[in-house]
Amino acid sequence: MKDIVFAFKSLGLLIKKYPITLLSEILITLSSLAMTLIPIYVVQTIVTDYQAGASISTILGKIGLYLVALIGLSLIQLLLSFVTIYVARNFRVTVATMLFQKLKHIDYDFHENTTFLNNYTRSLEEGPDRIYFCAYHQITLIRTIIQSFGVFAVISQMHPYAVFYAVVIGLIFVILRYRVGKIGYQQRSIERPLYRKRNYLNRVFFLKDAMADLKTTAIEALLLKNHHLVSQELVKVYDHYALRKTIWEFLGSVLIAFIYPGVLGIVAYYAFIDLQIAAFASLTVAATTIANLISRLVNILANIQSEMIESRVPFIFLSMTSKIEGRGGQRVGDFQSLKIKHLDFGYDEKIVLHDLNMEIKQGDKIAIVGANGAGKTTLVKLLLRLYDCSKGEIVYNGEPYPSLDPSSLRKKVGAVFQNPEVYSVTIGENVLLKPVETKEEEQLVIDALKFSGLYDDVMRYEEGIQTLVTREFQIKGAIFSGGQMQKLAIARGFAQNYQLFILDEPSSSLDPLAEAKLYQNMLELGKDKTLLFISHRLSTTINCDYIYLFENGIIVEAGKHDDLMKLKGQYWAMFNSQSEKYLGGEQID
Repeated sequence: MKDIVFAFKSLGLLIKKYPITLLSEILITLSSLAMTLIPIYVVQTIVTDYQAGASISTILGKIGLYLVALIGLSLIQLLLSFVTIYVARNFRVTVATMLFQKLKHIDYDFHENTTFLNNYTRSLEEGPDRIYFCAYHQITLIRTIIQSFGVFAVISQMHPYAVFYAVVIGLIFVILRYRVGKIGYQQRSIERPLYRKRNYLNRVFFLKDAMADLKTTAIEALLLKNHHLVSQELVKVYDHYALRKTIWEFLGSVLIAFIYPGVLGIVAYYAFIDLQIAAFASLTVAATTIANLISRLVNILANIQSEMIESRVPFIFLSMTSKIEGRGGQRVGDFQSLKIKHLDFGYDEKIVLHDLNMEIKQGDKIAIVGANGAGKTTLVKLLLRLYDCSKGEIVYNGEPYPSLDPSSLRKKVGAVFQNPEVYSVTIGENVLLKPVETKEEEQLVIDALKFSGLYDDVMRYEEGIQTLVTREFQIKGAIFSGGQMQKLAIARGFAQNYQLFILDEPSSSLDPLAEAKLYQNMLELGKDKTLLFISHRLSTTINCDYIYLFENGIIVEAGKHDDLMKLKGQYWAMFNSQSEKYLGGEQID
């Protein structure tokens, strides 16, 4: 029962976020107790008055008063139900928002962990409902217990055995349902990665980018085969757990079925022994009520057990701590310099970068070049502090990276990657990554698009920067080529006003002429910015202040373009090899 802590956390979170729940549920509980007891006393009053010879009008008058009371209580509950609906809807949105926001405080490397991804998707898909219902069922449990005690008080005055019998049967049922809940949790834990695989395969079949391959190659057969294999695995998991769950659920349903006849039998036996007709009549109603309450009670307990087991996943996610994100630190000032000293970094004991030493000063235009897989993009992630280095250090304005607040750092140091994410919002919102709300922001979008060379393309659309990107939701949405998406991402980086702007393969999807124009724009319009170009294409390097050549995670050459060409080393060889494509084999010295 160690998972009970997650039940209390669910209830505490609900009350903390929506305190009105407490007052509303107190009123609902009191009115529910009254509505539970009134029918018992109505029957007892009718039989007693009738036996005493009271007139029909007297009896009907009392019945009318009881009905008025019931109607009034029902109206109160109706009004309070709107509060419950409001809280239920908004609380789940609140929890979902908490789960999304928590992602900001989770280290980047967690996203390479399949266990984390399984639990995170499970939290997003099920967490808000699980936490809400875990809390709501506890409130309903308290309400039902109070109602039950009221009925217990009526029955136990003469026949405590009936109460004892109902409680014992209910406890046994709860134990059985707890077992069912544990089995269900184990089953869902095994199913989650399988569902994630199947959802991925399902998604491929409606992605526009995948349609060309699906229609023109044999990949469809492979994907369908994998889909079939995953579905078979899900069936095996279901078969493994289904029989055990069914047996425990059957035993529980049999026990519940025996509550009402057992309680009614005990009540009838003692009432007829004493020949108390009025008591028997009212206790028959009480027996029916208590049977229903006990049945509801044990089902609520079973639901709580199931929900608290499931709610542990989102709560564990929400309580995760990270080494980098959300740890606070010193806020950074304007960029002046950045130094990398004897830096080492690796994944799973494999060294990717070794003994790097670099310096970048305000206003510099730096190029980092090398073949694919040389470690260039990994360095970018270290500069953004998505990772921390294994050895050595990175120093910003004289302060070591671990002492700095990551979110503050990333407002000064930003990057555009070679495969940018483009969102189905307007072009302007894609650039600013927020709504375009003022004329100044609109002008910033325009300046950013001009900086990246995308402005003319955007202006061809009827709605300009207000055009929705992609046709996911609008038939007139903008469809961008790979090169245009890279330009959009560069505009995004410009608009964020990064003081150290890193461009990771920013022109990999552009032809040579478009690439040359892009770099010309960036160098002219970004003359006051510190730019760091990451590329395996050396056309970026000629106008840079300094160049670093990477090979297998090591800096093998460094210097200005002319100096490196004079060395006639690896940089010279790579530059000439790429130049031959455009100069007809002419070698450059």
